[in-house]
Amino acid sequence: MDTLKILIVSQKGGVGKSTLSANLAVWFSEKSFKQTLLIDLDPHGSSSQWIDNARSSNVLTQHYVPNEFGERRWLIDARQKIRKNSHIAEVLISDLTWTSALDPEFMHEFDLVIVPTSVSTIELSATNKFLENIRWVFESRTGIPPTLLLCPSRVTEKELLGDPFSKKDFPLPFLLLPPIVHDDSVRKLFKNNFIIDFNGPIKQSFIKCASAIQNAGVIHKQAKSSIKLKLSERRVIDTHNTKLSRYMSKQTAKKEKQFIEKKKSFSGFSKLINSVLSK
Repeated sequence: MDTLKILIVSQKGGVGKSTLSANLAVWFSEKSFKQTLLIDLDPHGSSSQWIDNARSSNVLTQHYVPNEFGERRWLIDARQKIRKNSHIAEVLISDLTWTSALDPEFMHEFDLVIVPTSVSTIELSATNKFLENIRWVFESRTGIPPTLLLCPSRVTEKELLGDPFSKKDFPLPFLLLPPIVHDDSVRKLFKNNFIIDFNGPIKQSFIKCASAIQNAGVIHKQAKSSIKLKLSERRVIDTHNTKLSRYMSKQTAKKEKQFIEKKKSFSGFSKLINSVLSK
């Protein structure tokens, strides 16, 4: 089964990450007729609780919090969890709150990485900083990087008139999803119903967003199938993109540069000595 794997991630709470995760899983299951699995990696487990306690659906849920949060241990455990469960669903969605202790290499397990964000100045600044820290994931020259999607969430009518996602502010390549409008009534749906059961502007905006995510997944899969990935390139992604490996690589490159500079300096000094001696 060629599972579409989606990671919905944010560096902070309150941006609609769990809302999008739970409702997108139900949309894929009931409107796109896909066998869907939600693996909730967030310690609070909000998205899995929403689905488990609301009206019945066919979405499978798992709430998984690794026992250890050390950078490498967390990466191995979480990645293993995703790989072991990929075969049981056509769509796999994970919900995760990001911290600096986590390794961005984990994002390579997914086809789509969705970052929900409000469009306030403060929130956009925080999102931009978060993207800067993980940008290497999407600019990797080896293997097939995931597709990055930004999802404007809880957007008011006034905010819809602006255009805060310019190239100037977001130099990293990304796809912009249709915005999900703000509606306080969504809070009442938690553990009861889902956005697709609700009548109002938010339902229409959510359906547009979900459809765009599905289309982005199709495009990514088509592009991925057209590229033949060598085993050596897979190994680069699996074992050499950790923070520790990148740090050691930088230190090695730094030492090599220093060695070359010293060698050049020594070579120049030797030439000077030889010229003096020849005279």
